[in-house]
Amino acid sequence: MHTKRVQCYLTLLLHFMCIAFLFTPSLASSMYLMVMYFITGSYRDVFKMVESCVSEDLTAEEQQIFNQLEFLGNDFHPDAHACRLKLSSVTVGLGDDSMKCPWNVQDEMKEYVLKHAYVSSACRLSKDEEALLLQLCSASMRSTLYKELVNRKAFVEAVSTLDHIPPDQTVSVNLGLSKKPQIENFDGEPDTCILDNHKKTMLTSKLFGAAYSRPEDATVAYGGTNAVQFINTALMSGIVISSGQYGFPLIYDLLLGTVPFKVHPNDRPHNWGRLLLRLLPASDHNHKSSEMSALRILAENPTIASHPNIPKFQIESGMTKFKKMFQGTDAVSKLVEQLHDFLAKPQLTAMIEHPQLYKEAQVANNTVTLKAPSSYSENRLWVVPRISDYSQNEFSLDIQNCANVNIPTAQLQAFASRPLAPIKLESFIQYLDRSQRRLGLVSSAVPFDISGERATKTHCSEATSRRIASDVSKFAEQANRESLPILTGFTPADVDSLHHSPQVMNKALAQLNSLIKSLDASMSFDRKSLANLMFRALSIATSDERSDKPFANGAIGETSFLKFRLGQCSEREPAVWFELLVAAILSTDAEHNIRSLNPYLSPTAYKTVTSLTIVSMLTSIRIGQSHRALTG
Repeated sequence: MHTKRVQCYLTLLLHFMCIAFLFTPSLASSMYLMVMYFITGSYRDVFKMVESCVSEDLTAEEQQIFNQLEFLGNDFHPDAHACRLKLSSVTVGLGDDSMKCPWNVQDEMKEYVLKHAYVSSACRLSKDEEALLLQLCSASMRSTLYKELVNRKAFVEAVSTLDHIPPDQTVSVNLGLSKKPQIENFDGEPDTCILDNHKKTMLTSKLFGAAYSRPEDATVAYGGTNAVQFINTALMSGIVISSGQYGFPLIYDLLLGTVPFKVHPNDRPHNWGRLLLRLLPASDHNHKSSEMSALRILAENPTIASHPNIPKFQIESGMTKFKKMFQGTDAVSKLVEQLHDFLAKPQLTAMIEHPQLYKEAQVANNTVTLKAPSSYSENRLWVVPRISDYSQNEFSLDIQNCANVNIPTAQLQAFASRPLAPIKLESFIQYLDRSQRRLGLVSSAVPFDISGERATKTHCSEATSRRIASDVSKFAEQANRESLPILTGFTPADVDSLHHSPQVMNKALAQLNSLIKSLDASMSFDRKSLANLMFRALSIATSDERSDKPFANGAIGETSFLKFRLGQCSEREPAVWFELLVAAILSTDAEHNIRSLNPYLSPTAYKTVTSLTIVSMLTSIRIGQSHRALTG
């Protein structure tokens, strides 16, 4: 009997009040978590994890997890395209043998460009990432590059240029435009043939009037499957104005309510008539005729259509309708004549309203002018939460700024010297020299002699030997002079007494219990302090806690601020997270990286955010020290 091994992945969850962090101990667990995020639609988390899920050499287990991404290719959410493209950009340097993404970069890039306005701020690609992906598309396209990508490439290059020109200068982008599609617009100039020249504009064929038979109420008036079947048959057969069954007579009856068609009990037949009227082919609604004019007027004027004296379509029976058709007195001709006389009455003519006409959009100009941004409030769609570099080698903490946000100076002094000083560490330890620790002195002589070797006779070898002797001497001097901290009650002499002196044992236990109690209290305080520091830093960075004065820039400025806040809620505007604040400390352009995400974050508020972040890190380090002291 064979047993199969079930693989599980362990993740570490750290929770500080309202802020939680999830850590993955291995590449396989990171990739698995990323796939789970993708499946559940947590695209923001996928995007943040992509860079930590890359390796040149995948194990069979890791490759199996990576292959699962192939089955997520049918996710067409704008952020899903961004996540796939992000993974393509970070794996481009691995070659075709490792982590080859199972999707077409060109198609993904095209969809990303078309949906760019709907991509959330956390998943937007940077200008450099887009340029790299567009370069990949250009290199791999055997035929002509998609026009959307050609335009995007020109646009990205222009936007990148804006970073290097003065604010008052502009850049022009030449775009290739697609041919404007030909659209037959139903709404045009008012059709008044029924009023102006009804006899000469009637349709020549009158067979549809003779062939029409009004639907029975049992079929259309009570909704249900019969009504749905009727409308489905009409749509499948085609709505044509000269149709005997689904043409002018039926639409006219619906507009007047003579045919009480309903799918839902609250339906109005007039609305169904308007719907069928707009489904007529362009050849019908573009050709001005008395019949079409009558339907248009009644569709836009339900009051006239429901007038009690409006002429009704009269269905004639037997051979009479065919005889009258050749005599010019058929039902359609008769109705048009009567309707003309009815609508020509002054009181009814005054009631006629025609639909409002909207000007069609003109063909866009193929040249777009871009202006260099003069503040962080401009070009917001190009703002991405990224750290530009990690080359900052030192950082200065503003003590005064920390004092302004109620961070005690004594805490900072403890962080800079002895982090555990607040628990009065000196009461728990004592310093012993080597003799008190029952250790001999360290010899200042080199513990080996190679002076007799031939290789040591060269100038370089003699200089190295002298340096070794000097280093050993200095080390011995330092080791013999220094005193090391030892827990009070656990000196070598105390340890010897533990075996036969209950008093010494009780004293040591009391000392340990007191230290554990102090460390527990310190760690509890630090955890609460860490949560408050992180929460305050994020609140200021995202403007949950405003750093500016409301209405300082008037009503317009306050409206802009509220629009920004609403954009954050809809993920259109970026919002920082704590890991990004920590990473920004390593950037030489940290202030720009963070303030560009929030145009309402002042320079002073940025310093406050940075100070809170630094103190949060120092507090976290002390929590780790306390934890190690307690767990050994």
